[in-house]
Amino acid sequence: MAYANTVTVTRTSREVVVTVTETECEATSEADPIDLGFSRGRILRQTCVKTSGAGATVDPIIGTTTNPSGAAVVLENDTAAATVDNQVAGGATFNGSILYHRSNPASGTDNAITTVYHILIGWGQ
Repeated sequence: MAYANTVTVTRTSREVVVTVTETECEATSEADPIDLGFSRGRILRQTCVKTSGAGATVDPIIGTTTNPSGAAVVLENDTAAATVDNQVAGGATFNGSILYHRSNPASGTDNAITTVYHILIGWGQ
């Protein structure tokens, strides 16, 4: 099988939940671009769970460019784990209507991973 992913964006008022479901994921896999439909927001929470596969851990990153690095990184995990749960007081701000996500499993090409982002539209309260 080949890498596959599903990106679902659900919006209620200013609250947005993005769910990324991946199969056959490996370290270089990048989910389809996440089209939010708005350009400024704050990521409040990032959860990433490896449900099966050879990789022992995941180390997710999300940003405003493909393969995010440097100034393009919006939120990057600190320590790889099988279950990651990052909550940012006040949120990690971004400017751009498209975001790019990588789960970064430690090893293997057969990983199944589910990631959820909780986002608030805008930078103000």
